[in-house]
Amino acid sequence: MAKKGMVLIAALALLAGSARAQDAVARKALEAAAKAMGVTKDMKSMQYSGTGWQGAVGQNYTPRHDWPRFDLTSYTRTIDFDTQSSKVEMVRVQGNNETRGGGGTPITGEQRRTELVSGNTAWNLEPDGKVTPRPADAEFRQLEIWLTPHGFLKGAMAGNATGVRRYEYDQWVTVVSFQALGKYRINATIDADNVIQRIQTWVPNPVAGDMYYETVFSNYREINGVMFPGRWHQHQDYDDGFWRDYASGGDHAFGLETITDVKFNVAGAAPAVPDTVKQAKISAVKVAVQKLADGVWLMGGGSHNSVLVEFQDSVAVIEAPQNEERSLAVIAEVYKLVPNKPIQYIVNTHHHWDHLGGIRTYRHEGATVVLNERNRGYLEEVLTPGPRLLQPDRYSLSPPEEWAEGYTFEAVREKFILGDETRTVELYNVQGLRHAVGMLIAYLPKEKMVVQADLYSPNATTPNASNQTFYENIQRLNLDVDTIVGIHGSPGPMSGLAQLVSRAQ
Repeated sequence: MAKKGMVLIAALALLAGSARAQDAVARKALEAAAKAMGVTKDMKSMQYSGTGWQGAVGQNYTPRHDWPRFDLTSYTRTIDFDTQSSKVEMVRVQGNNETRGGGGTPITGEQRRTELVSGNTAWNLEPDGKVTPRPADAEFRQLEIWLTPHGFLKGAMAGNATGVRRYEYDQWVTVVSFQALGKYRINATIDADNVIQRIQTWVPNPVAGDMYYETVFSNYREINGVMFPGRWHQHQDYDDGFWRDYASGGDHAFGLETITDVKFNVAGAAPAVPDTVKQAKISAVKVAVQKLADGVWLMGGGSHNSVLVEFQDSVAVIEAPQNEERSLAVIAEVYKLVPNKPIQYIVNTHHHWDHLGGIRTYRHEGATVVLNERNRGYLEEVLTPGPRLLQPDRYSLSPPEEWAEGYTFEAVREKFILGDETRTVELYNVQGLRHAVGMLIAYLPKEKMVVQADLYSPNATTPNASNQTFYENIQRLNLDVDTIVGIHGSPGPMSGLAQLVSRAQ
């Protein structure tokens, strides 16, 4: 035991020696935590396994609901600290969780995912063995390495950590902070037992801005000579919907309820990077324009589409998906197609984040936001001009003067009409939908065309509840539809939806 203690003290001294810029408070807390939790310079890798749950962030049923949840029947993460590598293997099932909202709910059977990162390269390994490069995910997956308790100690001991003492929850704690990847401030709360109680940071998000990202750790126990938390509970974004209808209520993002195994210095912890992944680059935004009718265009070219509709003196755009970069590219094409006409309206189909990420860009452009009245409180929150330090957008850098005035929004209850003598666009609320409350569809009667998000894909072979609800609403509203235009995928004939629904019946 004495020899083991001397080795640990020597390792701690080496760790402390690499942190000359640490202040005294941080150094003392880190040394005590490293000793208590068994983190040494010789700890090169770790692997932990367990079961728990995962939330579909940004995909809640209503803005004030929590994120939809799936059960994790298996979860294993392997981390190599020296190469900043991580491999996550998980099996998700629907379990007994509520089947409302987006993010793929409900899952049928098992869904297997394998997500990897090695330095500045990231990729997924599909169940059939296919490698899918994910270069845009590399930075965030690296960051998550330092958001584990043992990873935080490794990163903080090697970085310019600072510390402060404070009293909370009936005990004195030390909050230690360091900067990861040159821009992310990571804070860890080290409690009176010298173990990490909580790690928090902020990450850029097109909808939430500088989004709060926190994991709380509890139920520590000794496993293979190292203290390890038996329960992980993660929040992404704040739950501030308790005081205001339809404000943000989603926050629970991930949890491990049972840790079944923990290993350190695992052989082969650093994955080999496939050649296709090494060569992959983040793709530039492309906008592929498809004319659907006179004065109506599909603005495609990515995973999400927008639809441009021309009126006599202005234009409307249906949907502002993904982020500002995507929206700026679409707006540039809008002005090429229809010069000298302002974007008077931006129509939002529903509140899910992948369909909302560019709404601030269009509002900055001067467009009035047309939305379901059920989502107004939430979009007022999204359009608050507050600072976005990690990834500023145009709206935060030069907020419109009238951002909170009444004409920022046109709210739809059941039906709303945009248009003039050129054409009209009828907006309808979709009733009875489990995917999202407050979903709008856009119907162009002259063109016999309906624009929808997440309700139907012409490539679908297996019908689902959204297909059925969409079809029933078209019948209820007595819409004469020839063509269905999706925010995802290519347009298709109404007959395809009818055939799909008839097979289900």
